[in-house]
Amino acid sequence: MIDPIEALGPATVLIVDDDAASAAEVAEALRALGHEPMFANGWMEAVRAFDERVDLVLMDAVMPEVDGFKLTRMLRDSARSYTPILFLTALGDAAAKEQGMLAGADDFLTKPPDPVELRVRLTAMLRIRRLTQYLESERSSYERLAHVDELTGLPNRRRYDERMHSELALARRSGRPVTLLLVDIDHFKDVNDSLGHQVGDEVLGFMGELLDASTRRGDWPFRFGGEEFAIIARNTTAKQASVLGERIRGAFEARSGETAAGLRTCSVGIASFEPADTPEALFARADARLYAAKQAGRNRVVWEDE
Repeated sequence: MIDPIEALGPATVLIVDDDAASAAEVAEALRALGHEPMFANGWMEAVRAFDERVDLVLMDAVMPEVDGFKLTRMLRDSARSYTPILFLTALGDAAAKEQGMLAGADDFLTKPPDPVELRVRLTAMLRIRRLTQYLESERSSYERLAHVDELTGLPNRRRYDERMHSELALARRSGRPVTLLLVDIDHFKDVNDSLGHQVGDEVLGFMGELLDASTRRGDWPFRFGGEEFAIIARNTTAKQASVLGERIRGAFEARSGETAAGLRTCSVGIASFEPADTPEALFARADARLYAAKQAGRNRVVWEDE
């Protein structure tokens, strides 16, 4: 395994300097070290150029309109990830350095920079940059594992609980409808008992793919648990959601024969948010209608009480 701290590789370095000759000299030194320079001759260009491609910023402290100290604060406020900022300046007094550090700078280089010192400082800062990227990637992977059902690729029950609370809070503030659909695969236990859990897992994975493909932008499909799935549909009434429910039911019945289990069916229960609802109350109504669909013969959608 490659050490993420050691595997630095070429870096993209944003040079912020209104002195074109000075910027060109620094760029030449960066290329000699194997790095790729970008240029910004003022604060507006720097803000536009500063994105996830930039691994490090070399910035002149003294610039017209917005100096390096103010610009550093601006870049720090807009950054999505840690990006080292080194001041490249002729200012050598302690007060200037302190001001730069308080603004968010990581280090200082005297202008023009000594090639050896430039390489040493860049290497140190890029090690921190790469380690930060590695740790952020690891954290993202762990967060995904905590919120995604591994079998279907859909968000899991934990993510459902978080999303439902936020969607109901939004519905209370905005007055817009939000609807819950519960989808349950009919006679799923028979699949596991007669054909084995591997085939059962195939059916669950198929349903996950179908829900992901069938739902609209703004809808949230989840694997709730077992053979039960949930969809939170924004800006949608129960009657409107019944159209989505029928589309899912029909597609599953028509295409489930592609699995080793053969043709299967599903039932759908639907309930819309009411002002007094808790997440539990909304779920209970949708679940009661799902039960009604099962009692009425399965392979159907129930969106209102009989």
